[in-house]
Amino acid sequence: MSHRYHPDPDRNDPPTALLWDDCERCDEQAADPRGLDHVKVAEAWRRMRQVELHYANRNARYLTANERRLGSYLYAVYVLVEHLGGVDARGRIGAEVSG
Repeated sequence: MSHRYHPDPDRNDPPTALLWDDCERCDEQAADPRGLDHVKVAEAWRRMRQVELHYANRNARYLTANERRLGSYLYAVYVLVEHLGGVDARGRIGAEVSG
């Protein structure tokens, strides 16, 4: 698995992206985030809440296609947990993931 240098200004990479496009390792982590460290998962969870739940910023968006894939994965997990009754109002809008 290769991991290219990023952010790469020559590729117009967004400097604050969590995962970048055209990077084999980032592609794999977007598809299966179980290998991400707790800091990256917490950042991805916050971004998913901002984009999918419009928490704090209605104009929030994913910065890369791989972020969108990861966010969709996390949102699916969120919805499943919510259906099981495991997400309360605080978890929906303000709780932070901690490691």
